[in-house]
Amino acid sequence: MASPHQPEVAPRRWRAYADAVALTLGLNVWVSVVLLPATFVQGLQGTGGLVAGALPLVVLALGLWRRSELALLLAFPAAVLVPIGVAPQIAAAHVYGPTRFALVSLGVAAYLFGVSFFSSFHEPPPPVSTRWLSSAQAGTPPRWKRRERVYWGLFALSLVFPGTLLVWVNFDAQVHAYLGQMYPGRLAQMITMLNVSAIVLWVAIYQFAFLGVLRPHRTGDRDLAVTMAEARASAARGRPRARFYFGVVGALLLMAALLWHRQSQG
Repeated sequence: MASPHQPEVAPRRWRAYADAVALTLGLNVWVSVVLLPATFVQGLQGTGGLVAGALPLVVLALGLWRRSELALLLAFPAAVLVPIGVAPQIAAAHVYGPTRFALVSLGVAAYLFGVSFFSSFHEPPPPVSTRWLSSAQAGTPPRWKRRERVYWGLFALSLVFPGTLLVWVNFDAQVHAYLGQMYPGRLAQMITMLNVSAIVLWVAIYQFAFLGVLRPHRTGDRDLAVTMAEARASAARGRPRARFYFGVVGALLLMAALLWHRQSQG
């Protein structure tokens, strides 16, 4: 017979495993994006540089301690950009060759994917009993196959589109020659600004164009999604619906009729 504390063992182990994955991938991102380039170009010097370089580690530790998706998926990547903003030569073209850029990009994508997966996936407790359903033998319905293709398409877009923008900014000779002519002596700063602009542009396009158009396919049945949205909007107003008042009035009338009937019988 299982002990009363046995159901808690698996979730605790799962959380520890998720934290270890997030910590390992986060440290890999920090080492490849901040530590190694800063050491190569000696970009983070002085107290301010050391503080900027250590800031991503503080944010990562805080996100793991709080198990905050906002801190791990938004604050930590933003904190990684702080040392680059302090010392733009960290992201210079001669520091990142095509091969190293591809490896660093895969490390960042692995971190985002791993944290997103392990922070949203929770292993359910084992069921008391199981039985086979007739629908389980019918195969995957076509609508779920379509949704799976949509999910894989979003995943591919998340890698291909921003990767293409960043490769164009960092390794196109014409772009570098034009920036060198327009901003002599500030090529590294301009490339860093274009990298940040490309990321912000892609996030905006992804959020408002792709996710907006594909929202019905991601959220399930359209009619059910509309009904749930109306229910949430009605609940947010904090006022009872009209049928509630009709029910209250009807109940009062029935109570009055019952009292009148008892009085008349007495």
